[in-house]
Amino acid sequence: MGRVTTVTVVVGMLALAGCTSQAVEPPGLTASPTPQASAEATPEPTPESSTQDMSDPELGIIFDDVPTLTGDEADVWNTVATYQVEYWRTMTTNTVSPAFAVIASADVQAVMERIATNNTADAVDIGGTFRTRVSDVTVTGDTATAAVCDDYRDATFADADGPDTPETAGFGYPRRETVQLQRLGDRWVIGTTAGEGSC
Repeated sequence: MGRVTTVTVVVGMLALAGCTSQAVEPPGLTASPTPQASAEATPEPTPESSTQDMSDPELGIIFDDVPTLTGDEADVWNTVATYQVEYWRTMTTNTVSPAFAVIASADVQAVMERIATNNTADAVDIGGTFRTRVSDVTVTGDTATAAVCDDYRDATFADADGPDTPETAGFGYPRRETVQLQRLGDRWVIGTTAGEGSC
């Protein structure tokens, strides 16, 4: 079996101008009005984002060491975690997840298209369990970075020649990547990912 196409993407930060999303109105109040109006209105606290464990055993992805983050750091973590889920969905189906159109730059989307096309052409079948860890989230204004550690040792690989091991498929050690993001309006978008050896 040849090496399976990897996800390491090294692309320039793209000009992400013109990509905007519509504002989402907050849900309406459900409480009944009180009979007496208070002299001073107490502002409602703004709900703050928090990290979400996006592990999906049915899909075969497990997030290790999910941190407790809030605010922008949580939004960045959740965006990178969503990217990881959709990356694994793409790898296991050889079909590019439509979520990349929302969470990733055009260059990253193009790389995912190539991965899916090449793996389909080589009759690559990937499954099993993919373990990943997102850490070291840093937010500076409208840019952010995060580290990702991907572990494929419990994943399964096969192609037209039959089954293979993670080692001979090129996935035999945990891989570290740095993910760079840019804020566009009210969301974060994956701009680049760069492999940095093992983790």
